[in-house]
This record gives sequence, structure tokens and C-alpha cells, in this order.
Amino acid sequence: MNRSSLPVPLLATVAAVAVAVVALVLVGHVTAEVPPPSDDPPLGAALSEGDRIALDAAPVLRGQAPAPVDPTVDLTDPQAVARAYLAAAHSITSDDAGHTHLRAAGYAVPGSPPATVGVVVVDPPPAGSVRTATVTALDLVAADQNNQRRGYRAEVGTATGPPGETVAIDLVARYVVLARQPDGQWLVALDSPPTPDLPAGED
Repeated sequence: MNRSSLPVPLLATVAAVAVAVVALVLVGHVTAEVPPPSDDPPLGAALSEGDRIALDAAPVLRGQAPAPVDPTVDLTDPQAVARAYLAAAHSITSDDAGHTHLRAAGYAVPGSPPATVGVVVVDPPPAGSVRTATVTALDLVAADQNNQRRGYRAEVGTATGPPGETVAIDLVARYVVLARQPDGQWLVALDSPPTPDLPAGED
């Protein structure tokens, strides 16, 4: 479907998201090379209001060390990196409850929230179940003039249930910003759910 054939509300949503991502990409809220001072929280590491409610002020512990990246993923291909990151970041187990997990940190910019904080698990699957994530759609919504940063809207499908048994299917939207590194690799600098600040009817 080309842009001209999209319904007006969807066009408004895409436009609003593009503006938000361009702001992150171009104003410099996402930094590819310089980590924040050690006494400051990582940029973008704040939880949303929904996350805070879900956590109910419970302490969040750091999960296991980052897993190695998949050697078959071409790190010079931003779409491949985005897909690998999202699949790893949003595949969780019941053991992740009360923890962050860093399984996708190898695909993230060093010093960025996805690399240092990881994923806060606010909705773990039931005991004995796993949640497996797959990227079902990935669309470029913004890029800077020097092609050093790109913003994507992703649709992530998740399957939750005990291994080998019936699973529950769900679809969620995520926005990711990737930064091109000096060696030509693309890494994720920001991973965010849809913004709750869009006007009603536009999200």
C-alpha cells in the first residue's frame, strides 16, 4: 500500500510518529558514541506511566549478562539488526519476572538504555510458559540527512504458552532508532512503545 492510499487517520499517526522519531534522530537525544556521565541515568531510561503502574514500585533486578549476537545477522544492514534486536528483546520467559533482561544488548549502542538497562519485563508469561517474538512488519519512518540514524516502526508478533502446546498470539507496535557506527555497523539506540501523547484517535 503506498502512502497516498492510506486512510487519513493512519496518515496522521504515521506523520506524528515520524515527527517524534525525527526529533530524537536529529536533535541528538540519542547518542551513538558518548555514554552519559556515570552519575546520571541513561538517556531515555525512564519508565512510562503504564510501566510504573504495572511494576507497582517493585524493585527491578538486573537480569543475566548479555547473550552473544547471532553470527548470521549482517550488522551493516539496519533492517536485519532491527529485526534481530526486537526478536531477542521481546522474547521472554516466566523467569524474567521482576528483572530486566539483556538478551538483545549485543545489537544495541554501547552506553544506550537498550544496552545498559535492557528490557523491563512488566508482563511476564505464566510459569512454565515462554513468549517468542517475531517481527512481522518493519517500516522506515525517518532518517537524518547524513544517513547516520534511522527510525523504524515495527509490528512485533508474540506467541505465549507452554512449549509445544497451544499459544496465545498478540501483536504490538514498537519504534526503534538505529545509529550507524564508525565501523559501518548499525546498532539500536532507542526502543520505545507507541507514544501515549498522540491526540485521541491517532494512535
